[in-house]
Amino acid sequence: MLPESVLFVGDGSRWSRLASDYLQSTFSKVDSIFWDHGGPEPGLVSTWSGDHVFCFKADLVLRPELLSRVRQLAINFHPCPPRYRGVGGYYYAIADHLSEFGVTCHHIVQKLDAGQIIKVQRFPIAPGEIPERLIDRAAAYLLLLFYEIVHLIQSRATLPVADERWGTQLYTRKMLREFLQTGTLDTPTAMAGKLA
Repeated sequence: MLPESVLFVGDGSRWSRLASDYLQSTFSKVDSIFWDHGGPEPGLVSTWSGDHVFCFKADLVLRPELLSRVRQLAINFHPCPPRYRGVGGYYYAIADHLSEFGVTCHHIVQKLDAGQIIKVQRFPIAPGEIPERLIDRAAAYLLLLFYEIVHLIQSRATLPVADERWGTQLYTRKMLREFLQTGTLDTPTAMAGKLA
């Protein structure tokens, strides 16, 4: 068990609970936050300091003050491929008729979903895929990627550096609400133009 201290930030899903449990067996001190959009900001984020921060499927945006108190690594596990920064990528991928989806592990920087990408794990989108199923499948792939990256950290191995780039568009909650309300299959690019 590693002696470092860890802050885990996840959503309220079973996938985040599994990720947190894995950290509990890997590091000696783990503080876990399970937060879903709309809830009050957890007080721990204003006081915590330690070695590592792991965000997993989390919508909670970490402030620069917290990031400045991380001694080693701050890593995010984003449940979409780099093409879809922000939220709602599942819906957009299906609307864009993509044949594959993916999940992304990256270093956290102040700009949202913009840090150096560590690894992307891609998988096929099933015929007739619906967002709810894609959300669950992406979470399973993301958990496997989480295990892999945490194991590398535990082994003191050098983390990979992916030859991948983030998409230029940041998809916001407002954009997702508009997209879901219209019921159209407009592409995210077209939606972004309409909302500008």
